[in-house]
Amino acid sequence: MDRNNSVTPEGCVSQTYWRDRWRWQKSALFATPGYVDPARYWSTEQNVGLYRKSRNRPAWREKSAAQLAAMQIPSGSRVLDIGGGAGTLAIPLAVQGCDVTVIEPSSVMRIELAGNRPREMSGSLEVLPLRWEDVPDPVPGGPFDAVIASYSLTMTDIEGALLKMQACCRGTIHLFWFLTPPSWSRVSRDLWPVLHGAEYPGEPLANCLWQVLYEMGIYAGLSVEKKPPSGYPAIDDVVEQAFQKLNCSTPRQREILDAYFSAMLRQGPEGIILPSETFSAHIWWNARTLPGN
Repeated sequence: MDRNNSVTPEGCVSQTYWRDRWRWQKSALFATPGYVDPARYWSTEQNVGLYRKSRNRPAWREKSAAQLAAMQIPSGSRVLDIGGGAGTLAIPLAVQGCDVTVIEPSSVMRIELAGNRPREMSGSLEVLPLRWEDVPDPVPGGPFDAVIASYSLTMTDIEGALLKMQACCRGTIHLFWFLTPPSWSRVSRDLWPVLHGAEYPGEPLANCLWQVLYEMGIYAGLSVEKKPPSGYPAIDDVVEQAFQKLNCSTPRQREILDAYFSAMLRQGPEGIILPSETFSAHIWWNARTLPGN
């Protein structure tokens, strides 16, 4: 599909323009030379270990607490967490008395989740080792009072993914996604041509996601939050994470990363930071209020 093709041959705006745009940009991202898809990236202990370091920062904990407060999911709710990872949201919800089903395809991340699981929870925590696209319909454990997808919208067919969420939910659906390109996407756009000889298209953003919902007849709420800059103990930690995220393998590529981050990084309150001003969006709606529900 031509990314600029926003009209039909008859001159009318396509009724699926934003869904097609999402599909086009995701497909372009997956086809980018050197790109590592999320399933492969999260399949290694090294990458999950780097993620573990990030989760221990105060700014990360504050962000997670803000997400939980924004969703206002009451104790006793049945919750589905799509791409729940290490349990950042699922574990606090289970501790407060929710029965949580986590969709998590990465075996390494599921081990991380099991290690984070507390001995005592007022609710329950179940894990389905599948991609959201492969979860059967109806979804086991449903219907759910709340469905969450926090920075886990990796699927190309966004309409199909959203319809499955809608079908299994009897309450609210919460999507957290990038409103502006995240810091690592900006790094990728700077370095991908040098590292891999290709342009980096980046992710479709939250404005596209909201418009997809609008096309589908879902008029969702949206709130914006500013994301704190990424913080690291030392420059070597940044370079190592970049080496993995940007799918590097040679000493020359590491030299390029060293030079880039030596110029970019600054000292911050939590250590070395990658200066950036980025924003994310919380998009939500009540599945019960839509026609036919």
